[in-house]
Amino acid sequence: MVMVETVPPQETIARLLLYRFLAKGYSYPEAALLEIFSVEVVWEELALAGEVLGLETSPTLVVLREWLEGYKGDEERLLLDLQIEHTYLFITARPHVPAPPYESAYHGRGYLMGEPVSQVLAAYREAGLAMHKDYDALPDHFSAELEFLSYLIQQELEAVQAGDTASAASWLERQNRFLEEHLLQWGPRFLAKVTAGARKPFYRLMADLAGMVLQPEGQPMPMTTQI
Repeated sequence: MVMVETVPPQETIARLLLYRFLAKGYSYPEAALLEIFSVEVVWEELALAGEVLGLETSPTLVVLREWLEGYKGDEERLLLDLQIEHTYLFITARPHVPAPPYESAYHGRGYLMGEPVSQVLAAYREAGLAMHKDYDALPDHFSAELEFLSYLIQQELEAVQAGDTASAASWLERQNRFLEEHLLQWGPRFLAKVTAGARKPFYRLMADLAGMVLQPEGQPMPMTTQI
C-alpha cells in the first residue's frame, strides 16, 4: 500500500494567499493593485495566513497597511509614487538599477536573458503553462516566478480537495524543485538589494514579507511515500 503525506490544506491555502499577494506586489503597479489593498478581507486573510504558517508577518503587514492608508483619498498620488519607485528600483535608475528583478542578473556574469530564462520557461511548459502574449517582462522576473509558484500551489490544493494525493504530491514536488533551483538561489540576494535601495517604505516592507515567506521554504515541504 502506498501512502503519500502532503501539506495540510490550511497551510497550502496560506502559502497560496501569500505568494499571490507577493506576485501582485512585485508586478508593475496598476490600479488593480490599489483595489486589492482596499479590501479589508485581504488583510485579514494575509494575517491569518502568516499565523497558520507560524510566520511573524503581522507587524510588517500592519506597518505596510498604515503606510498605504497615509494616502487615503489620494489614490492617484499613491499609484504614481509606487510606479516611480518601481521604475527606480527595477527598471531605469542611473547609473545602475538598485535591484534587478531578473534571476539572470544573479547568475553567471549577470547578463539578462541568460540561462535561467530557458530553465524557467521549461518549468512553465512542463506545468502546462506559456507566457501570455501581453506579458512585457522577462520570464525570470521575480513576480513571474512567484506567480508560477502560486499556480503550482493552486494545483496542489485542487488535487488535495479532489482526494488525489498522488497528484498533490507531484505538484508539491514541483514546488520544492522550483524553489531549490530558482527562487531560493537568487531571491534572498534580490530582496537584500531591494531593502538597501528602496527610498520609500513600500518595497522595503514587501521585501521583509517576501523574506519571511521564502526563508522557511529552504526546508522542503513534507512529502514522503511509504510502501
